[in-house]
Amino acid sequence: MAILLALLGLVVVMAVVVKPVLTGNPPDLSLPSLPGITPDDAPVPPGHQATPAQATPRLTVVKTPTPTPTWSGSSQSLGYVAVGTPMTTPTFTRFPDDTPVPEKLLTYASIQAGGGGTTQTISMPFPYWELHYTVDPWKTTFEGKTESKAAGIAGFTASEVFPSFSIEVRDAADHSLVRRIEPRGGLDATLWEKEKESDPRPWVEKFYEGTYTRSYYFVVHTHMVYSYKMEVKVPERYLGKY
Repeated sequence: MAILLALLGLVVVMAVVVKPVLTGNPPDLSLPSLPGITPDDAPVPPGHQATPAQATPRLTVVKTPTPTPTWSGSSQSLGYVAVGTPMTTPTFTRFPDDTPVPEKLLTYASIQAGGGGTTQTISMPFPYWELHYTVDPWKTTFEGKTESKAAGIAGFTASEVFPSFSIEVRDAADHSLVRRIEPRGGLDATLWEKEKESDPRPWVEKFYEGTYTRSYYFVVHTHMVYSYKMEVKVPERYLGKY
């Protein structure tokens, strides 16, 4: 037992003292690390000074922004990042065989007179109706007349005709004005006689009621007209439905 202990002591001396001397290092007399103790908490042996750890500095690269070029005034050409499939050109186009037939209208009520006034109330249960009207005005002329010179200096008289016509469509429930109608382009019988294609008669006004039934009356104003005629028309397909 004594011989084994002596040999163990000799090995320790060789490892701790003799070997460091031969290699040029001081003998390591520090105690081995014990469980639960970190290297930072371990005692510093005499002759050894702890060197604080230094963090390695991190280099940050700052990129210089590239300046945005200003527009030189030249036009640039844009390309496509995705190209669509072009549509094929049809080689044959066929038109419908049947042309839509204009809707036939029936006269629901009519008024014909020479002077103005207020009409009776008319119920309108249809979702759509039209008011067609025509006017026969006096001719728009300028008339001049020279008087006799027997009594002295001759005098001169003149007159000009300005016919007019208007219709007020009023709600019979509260007498409010629904629409005021006047002939577009005015009344000029002289022009219509010279140019038949310029005659706008009859004029047409369209009314859209939806599903709401209303009642109306008309207030007609005339000035220098011989006669006029008004017709309330509704589509023929409304027969038997309203």
